[in-house]
Amino acid sequence: MTESWAQAIIPQFLDLTASRQIEIEIERGNLEAGTDPKHAAREIGKIVHKIAGTAASLGFPGLGAQAQTVESLCHQAAASPARDLDPALKRHLLRALDDLNQELDRVLVTTV
Repeated sequence: MTESWAQAIIPQFLDLTASRQIEIEIERGNLEAGTDPKHAAREIGKIVHKIAGTAASLGFPGLGAQAQTVESLCHQAAASPARDLDPALKRHLLRALDDLNQELDRVLVTTV
């Protein structure tokens, strides 16, 4: 029996996703530090865009949806005219990042 294309690339996706989880956590630290929160939001947005674009098509719809939520919030943060992020938006983004991290952990632990 031959593997489907999706099954064949899932291991690579999981490896990349584990690396991206680390990158997200680094940028989250930058976001929380507040030195350049818009830059951190843009960087997080780039990372989660890659996850969102692939996860659902590989059978991880929850991960894809949560990554899209974070991406949307990052776009809102980056587009804000103020230098600093609105505190409510920042809290919402940090909560969404917590949810994404939990979903990443779930996917990475149960699939490996």
